[in-house]
Amino acid sequence: MKLAKKKPSAEIFTGSMADVTFLLIIYFMLTMAFSSTKGLDFQVPKEDPTRSEVQAEEAVFFQVRADGSFVVDNKPMPLEQVANYLRTKIDPGSNPPVISKPIILRPAPQAPYGAMMEAFDELRQVKTKLNLAKDLNITLPTQREVENVWGALGVLTP
Repeated sequence: MKLAKKKPSAEIFTGSMADVTFLLIIYFMLTMAFSSTKGLDFQVPKEDPTRSEVQAEEAVFFQVRADGSFVVDNKPMPLEQVANYLRTKIDPGSNPPVISKPIILRPAPQAPYGAMMEAFDELRQVKTKLNLAKDLNITLPTQREVENVWGALGVLTP
């Protein structure tokens, strides 16, 4: 006796496909709700008329020019005289002596690298030369600070 073979149909059973897609939709809806970012929660302070205005802090402006010369507070100055000039910036009420004003070191874009390093080294040695209690606060502004802040003040060019 010869048995007839059944040919399998070329059809894919999709009966549970709807169940699987429904579960996937629910899964992604739930996980999306968990991972939503809310941003920063903060409150802007209320306007207080008794608060005083923030005053600009006085700083020592140290420039390194393109030709390698140095200008401190808009006065051309040799590097050897910088420590004596900074002696005048010591707080009179501090014991041991402290220079609380920040020093902004701004080299010109075309300034020689060696001149900028000499200026930075000299400023770092001022602590030992003047017997200061702590290091100087030396700041090198970024290009964005130079363009945004100093450009608005009109002191963009060194």
